[in-house]
Amino acid sequence: MKLRLSVQSGSLSGQDRELQSGSLLLGRGPDCALQFNPAVDNMVSTRHATLQVEPDGFYVVDNNSTNGTYLNGQRVAGKARLNNGDVVELGVQGPRIVISIAAPQPVAPPPAPVYAPVTAPPPPAPYPATNPPRGYAPAASSFQPQFNAPPSGIRHTITNLGLYNPDRVQPKQSSSGKYIGIAVGIIISLILGVIVLGLVLLELNPIVAIIAAIVAFTPVVVYILPLLWLDRYDPEPPWALASAFLWGGLAAIVFSFIVNTALGLVAAGVAGREAGNIVGAVISAPIMEEASKGLGVVLLLIFLRREFDDIVDGIVYGGVIALGFATVENVFYYGRSLQANGFGGLIFLFFIRGILSPFAHVTFTAMTGIGCGIARESYKPAVRFIMPLVGYIGAVTLHMIWNGMATFLGAGFFIGYLVFEVPFFLAFVGFMIFVARRENKILRESLAMEVARGLIPQEHLNIATSAFKRTGWVFGGKFSARRKYLRAISKLGMSYWHVQLAQAAQSQTRSLPQIPILQSEIMQLREQV
Repeated sequence: MKLRLSVQSGSLSGQDRELQSGSLLLGRGPDCALQFNPAVDNMVSTRHATLQVEPDGFYVVDNNSTNGTYLNGQRVAGKARLNNGDVVELGVQGPRIVISIAAPQPVAPPPAPVYAPVTAPPPPAPYPATNPPRGYAPAASSFQPQFNAPPSGIRHTITNLGLYNPDRVQPKQSSSGKYIGIAVGIIISLILGVIVLGLVLLELNPIVAIIAAIVAFTPVVVYILPLLWLDRYDPEPPWALASAFLWGGLAAIVFSFIVNTALGLVAAGVAGREAGNIVGAVISAPIMEEASKGLGVVLLLIFLRREFDDIVDGIVYGGVIALGFATVENVFYYGRSLQANGFGGLIFLFFIRGILSPFAHVTFTAMTGIGCGIARESYKPAVRFIMPLVGYIGAVTLHMIWNGMATFLGAGFFIGYLVFEVPFFLAFVGFMIFVARRENKILRESLAMEVARGLIPQEHLNIATSAFKRTGWVFGGKFSARRKYLRAISKLGMSYWHVQLAQAAQSQTRSLPQIPILQSEIMQLREQV
């Protein structure tokens, strides 16, 4: 059987397509086999409908389009079987498509050969078979996206973040290269760890350092839970979160300590020791600490773009970096307080830093993370360049206000805390809830087509977009396969969303070539879960 469709109206009027196997995607998106012009066919959705082959014939599937798909004047609910002569409309008075279905012509058998048969060599070993899920038809392979390679060079690094360039796509890293990279990372972490340990032992005796470290690191398990809750729909890989924590606790700490100490000495030499302390606390520390932490967020944005998808990820990575920084910084504070004032001083300081303000650094650096997240979502060069800088300025401002209250207000710090910090923190929590719900909506809307086509069961999408169901399902058995399966579903939804954003900005994105890879991964993992 062969289906032939003829577009009778709209921006693609006069075009024909044939379908014998697989499927054809109709809509305005760049991944559509029939891509309609949004300026002419504004009633057509990005991925409006799919024509697909099933064992018993051809079907039209409505992908939850805004204006509906109509078959012979009747709106399609889900999917409907096609017959010869049917008329499909994409939206009311939208493009009309006439369907023609023809049976294959019988082919006469070839005449018997008159020569002697020859023994054929054995066939090559087949590739491992992949069983697609029942009812799923793979996307048509006729679509070959074309891209214009963006400029290269250091000066284009920021303005071209996220642009897909085939010339920059490298082959998969070899095992030896992977292990070399891991080894280099471990060596650098060990060197920075030794430096931090040395700095601690220069100020604190070993017993005090151990006690301070226990008090500082133990609550981290509790502090990180809100960030993991925020990241529930598209969880970041543990190794990426660990790298972020190490950056904050090692690299950012070392950089900030060296620069703050140097600037404090200069200020003390010029204006006196007290003035040097004020300059270091209120000016140098906010600028340099947020710069060192923010640099880690920017590096993650540049080098982990497959993991860094949106504002949520910006807050998560920025928060984890800040948590690593604050934890190691607290070792110094707790140790100094224990040496100077005993356990009473340690308990009081833990109340201030560990209970009243454990998320102070997190909210500061989260501003840079939000700026980087907005840059990741945008495909406008100016936005991608400006927003991380705007976020950094916000982080420095909040940090200066916090340190300024602690430096100048004395006991009045608690009034400032109640009047300014508490309302701001509640507003920040509200924003976290908003962006989490937004990410849930993005995944549901972006994956509606794959649910309609049968790649992802509706039940599995419901699990992927529910924190409680997702956690219970993963830990209910087949942990590794289910975790990878749900993560592939989330990544596919975010990839579709980035394609839409890039199309709206008339740009390109590396997320587009990831779509068929993720579809294949979902097909394989679905059989294992």
